[in-house]
Amino acid sequence: MRILIIDKTAGLESSHERHQAIARVSGVNLHVLGPSVWIENGRRIVWRPRIDARYTCHLGAVWGKGHYARVFYRSGMARAMREAQPDVIQLLEEPWSITAAQCLAYAAVIAPNARICFYTWENIERGWNYPARAAALYAAIEKIMQGRAAGAVCATNGAREVMLKKGFSQPMAVIPYGIPSFFFAANELEKNEEKPFTIGYIGRLLTMKGVDILLNAAAKLDGIQLIMIGDGEDRYEFQRLASALGIENRIRWVESQAERAIPRWLARMDALVLPSRTTPGWREQLGRVVIEAMAARVAAIGSSSGAIPEVIGDAGLVFEEGDAASLCAAIQRLRENSSERETFRRRGRERAEQMFRWDAFAESLIDFYRNQMNFESSSHD
Repeated sequence: MRILIIDKTAGLESSHERHQAIARVSGVNLHVLGPSVWIENGRRIVWRPRIDARYTCHLGAVWGKGHYARVFYRSGMARAMREAQPDVIQLLEEPWSITAAQCLAYAAVIAPNARICFYTWENIERGWNYPARAAALYAAIEKIMQGRAAGAVCATNGAREVMLKKGFSQPMAVIPYGIPSFFFAANELEKNEEKPFTIGYIGRLLTMKGVDILLNAAAKLDGIQLIMIGDGEDRYEFQRLASALGIENRIRWVESQAERAIPRWLARMDALVLPSRTTPGWREQLGRVVIEAMAARVAAIGSSSGAIPEVIGDAGLVFEEGDAASLCAAIQRLRENSSERETFRRRGRERAEQMFRWDAFAESLIDFYRNQMNFESSSHD
């Protein structure tokens, strides 16, 4: 089975691990197209193909680095399709993205028999409306994609429900993204009874991520220390709030970190909190940092926004989004009950092992092609 994956984040270490896992599946000949330069959460990522790559790399050039839905390949896509001769084209893009439109156009000419499959995170049902000035264009792209696609892969059950409500009738699978293996090799939390109970936050410093809720909860708990990792447009507003609450001396603010550095910070935390709040145009689509914490054996607390409860399951605590008192109670519960904290650390690790390794993603993806999409081996195999 010849597969072409179109992935704007191909240069990330996590993406390389994902593609390696897919390429290891028996009978797969994998090609990957991605931009040679990409902006991920403000960081410039240069894709330098690895010498150990089991897949064929196709470097392209794009307009709209870091803009996700508006990414346009100004080179590379046509060449990748010609060289890959794909049986399956897997877009790691929303079905309404500009990249999706390009894929449809090129595939119609270069790979008309390829089965196109898209990946969707969208977990807000809003019909054919999109939070962008180009909403009409996005709607047109998605309607064409729905008529052409052979299947869809959904990040969560919420995303699958949205596709069903839009009338998508082709096979669908819920296959959440995995995380890099080095999170599973992270050092255990150091046992130090004299260390203050430490809560961590990792992510963008934006109002929709609920950082103010966490700060207000921490202000009600004497002795709690906070490690706040990330950057964002609301950073200084949150720092001013921390000062007004009188907890600035209990917070360590850390700029955004590379993926490889995150496990070292997780090892300093007793629990990680993801306090996201739903807005009219957004709700948490996965909460990857929760998975990273669980893999590293750190107890997880998340709000009820979007996919967070689905990710945590019974392996952590979920509080009512927007409710600082509810979050305060969850933190206090973990601080006072070390045995329950240990239970969540164990359950979280087990859940991450079972559901969020890239090997599991790869096997599920290929099973979906072969079974639900009824893919039959071709002469390309």
